[in-house]
Amino acid sequence: MTLASPLPLHTPADTKRVSALTYAVASAMRRHNAPSLGAVDQAWLEGRPQTLLSLLDTTVAASAAEPRDEELVAACLWLLANQLELIRYKLERDYDWASVVLDAYQENLIVLARAQTLRSEDWFALVNLLNVAKVPIRPEMSEALAKAALDATPPGEALSPQGIPAEVSRAVDELGRSAKDPFRVVEELADIGMLMPVELRAFITHELGLPSHAVLREAVPLLLLDPEPVVRRSAAAVLEQIASPQTFSPVMLRRALLLRNWIPEEERAAIDRLVRKARVKGVECAQWAPASALSIQCTIVDGSGAQSVVLTTPTGRIGLFAGLLLKQGFGVRDAWCDLSVPRREITRSLKEARCEMAWRMTGRDHLNTVVQHHIARGLALGNLPQLQLLEIAEAIGAADWKDRSLDMTAETEQLLAGSCAAATSPAQIALSLRRSGEWIDRDPMVQSWFEDGAAVRALVDKRPRLKPDVALRRVLEEVLPARRDAWAERLVLLALWLRDSTEDALPAELSQDCLVLARELRAGRPPAELPAMVAIAERSVFVARVHAQ
Repeated sequence: MTLASPLPLHTPADTKRVSALTYAVASAMRRHNAPSLGAVDQAWLEGRPQTLLSLLDTTVAASAAEPRDEELVAACLWLLANQLELIRYKLERDYDWASVVLDAYQENLIVLARAQTLRSEDWFALVNLLNVAKVPIRPEMSEALAKAALDATPPGEALSPQGIPAEVSRAVDELGRSAKDPFRVVEELADIGMLMPVELRAFITHELGLPSHAVLREAVPLLLLDPEPVVRRSAAAVLEQIASPQTFSPVMLRRALLLRNWIPEEERAAIDRLVRKARVKGVECAQWAPASALSIQCTIVDGSGAQSVVLTTPTGRIGLFAGLLLKQGFGVRDAWCDLSVPRREITRSLKEARCEMAWRMTGRDHLNTVVQHHIARGLALGNLPQLQLLEIAEAIGAADWKDRSLDMTAETEQLLAGSCAAATSPAQIALSLRRSGEWIDRDPMVQSWFEDGAAVRALVDKRPRLKPDVALRRVLEEVLPARRDAWAERLVLLALWLRDSTEDALPAELSQDCLVLARELRAGRPPAELPAMVAIAERSVFVARVHAQ
């Protein structure tokens, strides 16, 4: 399989090392029942994104081998999912090659389907990795993959009398008989319907509300968070149709009420109608469980605008272990929730995480503020929260999470007004700006604070190559002014993180300095006059030059 991109092609040496890695991961799975990869190997994979296609070749070979080594196949799929996710991160930072590599992966899937060299379940597993890694699929690529899936379907499996593929109809019926949890139903439906036309998915959504399987009906409110508007509208329509005590449970009503505030404004009237009908018909709303004790740990906002939150129950042999990835420019990027994790696993995972990033304990007020802010920012960009956010909200009693975006200007002034000694005079402001510049330049906690977008890379890659001082000046004059609001938001989120930390306090002036810098940025002060932005620009040029080598 080949790759047309600015990246080097994957070499025989890459293929050999990839093969060795898959066997190492398979061996770890046999010993510990869990995949793992050493830091050196992980770094090598990150530095060789073109090995995605070597991994795909290796996975295909392992899947088709006789006898088949299931651990080896599982190891290949795990590595593929990891590599797809790493490349998706680069795609989000506007690396042109990332789109080329991900398209090449999908094009090779189409070739595999046409050649029919794999069992259909193995091919669908490779396709589903795109869903696992949250890789966006272009509409034309989705259409091509769907056609490839149809071509690979045996002739007798085409359509049921209702127009649903027979295999899908059987899978949905099996879900109704075996599933106990509506959240798992939706996850399984996402896997089944990934390559379906959206109109067919909407039809299936409507049908879920009608059968005798209660768990399928319970899943319909969760589809109000589906990425596709037509599926969400279908879910709202069938819920209104079945809104009576016999078919619409109190939990379904509670979930519909919460999710109303997580979907676009223009879709909320349909939720209001079904809620009114349910109440008129006598459906009672399920009560929320009392908020339990909660340990909340939160990272600093990194240079990509990402902030991770981990939630655990502080006592007991087993407990809640949940997490969120909040992302500037996206919203709630990821969420996961497990209600019963052994305490030793929670402790080990938290210890490992703290070795990699700056974490601090925060409280519920901070959690509520940042989650609701990112729900709102995500909605403004057309990105609905993941379904697992609902699981988390129900687990911790977050009954009031809505789309509440922070007004960054007002928040900055409010936080500054509450500080002990707000910088107001020109001399105080200059001192504060100098301190923030020194901190951002030297503190390892913010070493990821730099620009890594296409604009910086274009300057660094320019031929003839710009002198360092010229590149720095152009980043300050051409790149950072367009990013001032993003950096101001990042600084306010950092100030909130510092204010609400329940651990030992960092220097008292640090939060104030962040807010002063945010205020100056939003006021339009040139980045070249702000020592912190000069430090960010210098680091941006340095990192871009390193990556260009």
